[in-house]
Amino acid sequence: MIITREQLKEITGVGFYDGAVLHNRFAYKFFKKHVNREGNIVAFIAPMEVTTNLIDLEDSLNNDYIYSDNAINFIIEIPDISLFGGVCFQRLFNAQLGSILCTKYLQAEGYVKGDDLMVKVGDNQAKKASVSIAGYKDGAVLIHTGINILAGPKAPNFAFSTNLTDEQATEFMEDALNVFHILAHDVHVACTKVII
Repeated sequence: MIITREQLKEITGVGFYDGAVLHNRFAYKFFKKHVNREGNIVAFIAPMEVTTNLIDLEDSLNNDYIYSDNAINFIIEIPDISLFGGVCFQRLFNAQLGSILCTKYLQAEGYVKGDDLMVKVGDNQAKKASVSIAGYKDGAVLIHTGINILAGPKAPNFAFSTNLTDEQATEFMEDALNVFHILAHDVHVACTKVII
């Protein structure tokens, strides 16, 4: 589901990604009776500013923060899997996003480092185009991946701006939702066809 900033504010109370939505299960708030057993994804374009709602202990210990003037955000809830399985899904999903982003939209070389999408900008130099985190709450894995459209001056100097147009950003979100649903369904089918 792709939503507007106004819809985001109506449901979460803020019109940007501040990290709070990932502290509790959220799929029902967005999908109501259309919650999908295989997992749910919401996409929106909005700034990111996370300071008090950090989930990453490393960021918290380093007094770090997440910031982007404008970003494509994906929030995902997948029920009944472990955090280990969720992190594996997160990295597989992000790798597919990185492949689409770099080949279809940026025509640049990129790779995934941990859960981050890295884009090569020069000889042996790469910048970080994304932030991502996975957490576990009440029997579900909750994931956020944000991809900078315009990182902005408050972002760290290693942040990469994709500078996608509105049309490209919308098309990329549609590509990503399609990838998510195919991947989640395919993993679910694979789990049901095992003979023991």
